Amino acid sequence: MIRKSKINKNYKKDSLKNLSNIEIILNFIIILICIIFNIFIFINLKDYNINIFIITCCFTIIILGIFYLQKIVFKNYINDILTKLSDMLATISDMNETEVFSMIDDSIFSKLQHQTLRLINILKSQNKKMEYEKNEIKSLISDIAHQLKTPLTNMKIYSEFLQYENLLEEDRIEFNKVIMLSLDKLCFLVESMIKMSRLESSIINLHKRPSEINESILSAITQLYKKAQLKNIKIEFSPKENIKLNYDEKWTTEAIFNIIENAIKYSHKDSTIFINVEKYEIFTRIDIKDEGIGISEEEIPKIFRRFYRGSNVLNEEGIGIGLYLSREIVTKQGGYIKVKSYKNGSIFSIFTPAGNIPD
Repeated sequence: MIRKSKINKNYKKDSLKNLSNIEIILNFIIILICIIFNIFIFINLKDYNINIFIITCCFTIIILGIFYLQKIVFKNYINDILTKLSDMLATISDMNETEVFSMIDDSIFSKLQHQTLRLINILKSQNKKMEYEKNEIKSLISDIAHQLKTPLTNMKIYSEFLQYENLLEEDRIEFNKVIMLSLDKLCFLVESMIKMSRLESSIINLHKRPSEINESILSAITQLYKKAQLKNIKIEFSPKENIKLNYDEKWTTEAIFNIIENAIKYSHKDSTIFINVEKYEIFTRIDIKDEGIGISEEEIPKIFRRFYRGSNVLNEEGIGIGLYLSREIVTKQGGYIKVKSYKNGSIFSIFTPAGNIPD
């Protein structure tokens, strides 16, 4: 590679030297032609009129002077253009959007500068994206490390306790329960992070097809029925009509499941969760209303962040991935989620594109 670079440098030097030699030869030929021309005029003049010869010589000198002056001006112009081009290329490396050539002139250089500025903007955008992704990876690694630390530490500590020979049987059973709970949390965390990473990296492609949204809601409710029963929570859902939408049934059910699960988790015992579906011209709205502890206004924009836990739910079970996954799933299908919260509960509204699906 080094040898190739040296060959290229030598080739460039030889090329420049050859161009310089050609220029000298051409200049010599022009001067020689002028001298021959003047000699020819002088020889062919009748009576050897010296005045005509002098005029011819002066004219030749003026022509040569104009030629060389034009050459100098052109050379300076080229040098100026090359300097500006060099400055323009320097703006790319410096990421500076300085205008070297006038953008008013409709010249090849102004067009070139326009393309250069576009390239700078593209590079800036890519750099910002790379920086954002880099920070996201750092944040993800930090969050994962934090989430894994607690269950792994618990498993390690209680596994060491189980090594004691004089440990009571009641304590042994209790410690085994703690290890199993930590293991369950660890498995749930890993599964959630796999889903999250697959969604973020677009490994999972959402397959939209015409399906009834009521079926997805009922599927999510069925999966959470026992969990709601443990707190004596009622889930009221009365489908008004069969609403067909173009969506990914599996992943949308997952999104609805996560929001209903949160409603159960943070609702009081003997309360009710209300689910309602309304079809509009552009969007279909799914409202999930609970009678829970509510969310403070300043925390509403934060609840969809990855691993975020509200200040009033830190003692509750959870790792803060469910709502993040729900938003990702809905957003990737062209929808969005809105939240309203009061002292006696919250309403999560899922808006998904209605589409024109024939019955």
